[in-house]
Amino acid sequence: MAPEEKIDHRLEELHRSGYKIVDGQPDITGWNIKARSGKKIGKVDDLLFDPHSHKVRYLVVDLDNNELGLNEDRRVLVPIGIAELYTKADSKEPRERDLDPAYSAYDPAEGGNVVYIPSVSAQQLDELPLYEKGRLSRHVEMAIRRILEPQRHSAYDEDEFYRHEHFDDDRFYEPHRHHHSKNR
Repeated sequence: MAPEEKIDHRLEELHRSGYKIVDGQPDITGWNIKARSGKKIGKVDDLLFDPHSHKVRYLVVDLDNNELGLNEDRRVLVPIGIAELYTKADSKEPRERDLDPAYSAYDPAEGGNVVYIPSVSAQQLDELPLYEKGRLSRHVEMAIRRILEPQRHSAYDEDEFYRHEHFDDDRFYEPHRHHHSKNR
């Protein structure tokens, strides 16, 4: 008989917690999520955050109506630092990224609020474990890490787990700054 899997209750769904989005940041719930190709992955269903650090750790992604051929009756978790936020305000002024092939899916003329996940493949999304509210364990989080970071096989230090760039919410809220500073 397998030992009982320890459920981690540190993270909560934002919209059912009584907490609110930080002033000045958009509530991205319901926003479309797109792949680098511009195809729809799904929608942001909610955000998982740590109430002690007040940091968002994951997007809860609803795969309904995706254009990648994935099973639509699923919700999965994607670390916040992998995603990139583009708002209508971003579309008002041209930027270098609009010419960058990595951002070819972003159409400033579209003028919409969109979340992009440019570095995750349809196969990786398909392999992600099903998200079940109240059932998140470190084992599930490790599975997500292994799928999204397959080249790394070493153990993760428990105290350092969320210090990885995948959980850097600044990368999400300010992707333009991080993208350009990385290329300098």
